[in-house]
Formats: sequence, structure tokens, C-alpha cells
Amino acid sequence: MGMSHWNETEKQFVRDNADKLTIEQMSEHIGRSYTAVKLFLHRNRVPIGVTVKRNLVLELVKLRYKNPEDFYPSRVFYETLKFTPQRWWDLYLGKKQISEKEYVSLCEYLGVTLPEAFETRQLTFLEEK
Repeated sequence: MGMSHWNETEKQFVRDNADKLTIEQMSEHIGRSYTAVKLFLHRNRVPIGVTVKRNLVLELVKLRYKNPEDFYPSRVFYETLKFTPQRWWDLYLGKKQISEKEYVSLCEYLGVTLPEAFETRQLTFLEEK
């Protein structure tokens, strides 16, 4: 049983269906094991299950980093913001909503001014309508 590289069709199928199908269904469809699909989702930070309507944490990270996958939280990050790793990944993946206090702390840590953060929120809100 050797490892084979994922082709673009498989990757796109999993990304497109992560919120619609179970991991078992996706693995059967593309002919990969349950574990392979689960690890792909984890490594590529693809959220599964119920997510918040608007992921403010991801928007903040995108303000500072061209590619959000470039941001890796450190121990100092967790200690400074008083996040547990579980809490951070729940926020990052949109599984839970960030509180106002956490939002302000994250802005400060990332070096995003509050006017920048709120301007981005407002522009996105206007674009949705």
C-alpha cells in the first residue's frame, strides 16, 4: 500500500464537498482512505462541519499575510492572546465566533489597526449586498 500524490481533481472535489459530504463519502468517491481524506483536510486547513457565517479571524490573518497558510501560531502567540490551540483553530476554521475582546487582541498582535480591521469588515459587508 503505497502513497500516491493527490491530483487536482481529487483536491478540488474534497475542497468543494467538505461541507456537503461526510469524510467517508468523499473517501469512497475518490478512492482514498478515510484517514487520507481527514489528513488532507487538516493539512490544507479545510473546515468541515458547521462554520460561522463570516470568519473574521481569517479576514484579519489575510490582512497581514498574502497567504493565510503562512501564519503559524507560536507558543508566544498562544500565551499573549490567552488562546488554547484548540480555541485558535476553532476560530481560524470558523467553527466558533470570535469575541470582541479576542478580536481586538488579535488585531493588536497582528499589527492591524482597528480602523483597518473595521474598514475591511465594512467593505466586505457592502460588497455582499
